[in-house]
Amino acid sequence: MASISKEVGFKVSSALKDQGIINDQALQLAQSSEENGGSLIKFLIEKKHLKEDDFVKVTSTTYKIPSTEFNPDTMSQSAIKKIPINIIKKYEVIPFNIDNDILSIASADPMKIAMLGPRLRQYNTKGVKLFISKPSLIDLALKSKVLNDQNSKAIPSQNANGNAAQENNQSQPEKLSVKATKGAIEFVDHVLSHALNLDASDIHIEPFRDGISRMRFRVNGVLKIMNSYTSYLQENYGAVVTRLKVMANCSIQEKRLPQDGVLQFKDVNNPKGDWIDVRFSTCPAKYGERIVMRLLKGSPELSLDKIGFSEDDYKKVMDAVNSPQGMVLVTGPTGSGKSTTLYAALQKINNPKKSILTAEDPVEYYLEGLGQVQANDSIGLTFSSILRSFLRQDPEVILVGEIRDKETVDISIKAALTGHLLLSTLHTNDAIATVVRLLNMGVPNFMVSSALTLIVSQRLARRVCQSCKKPDGDVNANHLLDIGFTKEELPNITAYRGEGCESCGGTGYKGRQGIYEVLQNSPSLASGILKNLQAPELLEIAKKDGFQSMSETGRKYIIEGVISVEEFQRVLIS
Repeated sequence: MASISKEVGFKVSSALKDQGIINDQALQLAQSSEENGGSLIKFLIEKKHLKEDDFVKVTSTTYKIPSTEFNPDTMSQSAIKKIPINIIKKYEVIPFNIDNDILSIASADPMKIAMLGPRLRQYNTKGVKLFISKPSLIDLALKSKVLNDQNSKAIPSQNANGNAAQENNQSQPEKLSVKATKGAIEFVDHVLSHALNLDASDIHIEPFRDGISRMRFRVNGVLKIMNSYTSYLQENYGAVVTRLKVMANCSIQEKRLPQDGVLQFKDVNNPKGDWIDVRFSTCPAKYGERIVMRLLKGSPELSLDKIGFSEDDYKKVMDAVNSPQGMVLVTGPTGSGKSTTLYAALQKINNPKKSILTAEDPVEYYLEGLGQVQANDSIGLTFSSILRSFLRQDPEVILVGEIRDKETVDISIKAALTGHLLLSTLHTNDAIATVVRLLNMGVPNFMVSSALTLIVSQRLARRVCQSCKKPDGDVNANHLLDIGFTKEELPNITAYRGEGCESCGGTGYKGRQGIYEVLQNSPSLASGILKNLQAPELLEIAKKDGFQSMSETGRKYIIEGVISVEEFQRVLIS
């Protein structure tokens, strides 16, 4: 029987179980067989727990590759000539037809045709179509007279120009295919594990002209070129992209349109640890597909009292998320930790006595006990439509990933006013600006003043490495005055920076510090909103109620040696 890779077996068997096609007992027996050296899918089919038709249908849907039932006895000889026989036999890929110069290739294993995809296209530059087929058909094709007659004639494969391909030439597909398959898997595993170990938040993979490409990690909020990966990436860019697309359940054949997905991996240095979720996005650029991935490193388990709130602000946040109704908004730019704050809040209040529903795009973290819905604008599953459905699902708490438009904000406000706790995010510069944004979106001031409970605005700054911290000789009195310190404060301030050491990788920074401002909707602030007061007047009211801005908090961290003046300027001023 045609072999099915372990990764495909795991993913497809999970889908088969979810759809009720196989049961737990059969799956456990198959997994035991796999551990003893057998194939999971082969066991299920041979023991009659799984029909080949069901395997093909679910595999086709899971990997977004069409299926086919070709006839092994009527395969096109011109199609077979396109690919070297040793490649066909070794990787069990069957070129069964050629129509309008398009080569059709079938396999029972999506990983094989996916990883060989870039190389297969070199055999027929006019294009290829990839298909999933029954393992039994692949077996018959490999044993067929048509294929083996072709093998015995030893007809050399033809390239796109009709020239014979020399199988022993080092530049030819056999050697490169092995490198592209096995090498790409190991390369991607290493990249993901390395990014996790460096505490990177994002991975950028980018193609440029003349086959040049690069990889960058965003560490502590700043992108850094990973030169050690450049050589392999430039030689195997297509194979790496294909591997990632397969892991993220994206179409390997679609290169003209953007695609989004989620992939998972286990740290190779901690195989017993949890699976790490990665948000995956590909975008067609001029010289190839650009990949960006965001690592979602289990942040929801981070306790709300450990993410950097002051004692007073933490109490305000806890009071708000434990309220029976109202609106709690978390604001800040992309990458400022908004999702971490929201999930930490949900983790704090999550219990079987509460019904908590979330609408997200995408669902970034799984939390036990929550009803999490993935938005999909292409089919009309928008935040606003999900919210309307939620209101008929009897929730106590609703999280909306982001308030983007008038319809979503209207429904959110109404939910907050009708006995629900509504949590969401907005892209605004600070807490006071969030109030103004809601009013500018057309929400009546009386509804804002009534529904709004709390606003958290935040940034993430790089912490000065404590192992190599020293006074910053480049900072003078004018620098400190420019960022808001008074002349009276200057004598008592020593600004610090990291000199760079082995502990921080020579950067001078290690870890990140949340900088927050928490605006509680007090009676005096609500009154100011009702009176249509402007932002500066609302800020004055908030300060009288004890509000502390991010700039004030940031200056406190400079005095404490937690962040540098340079980082303060980068995060809060630039």
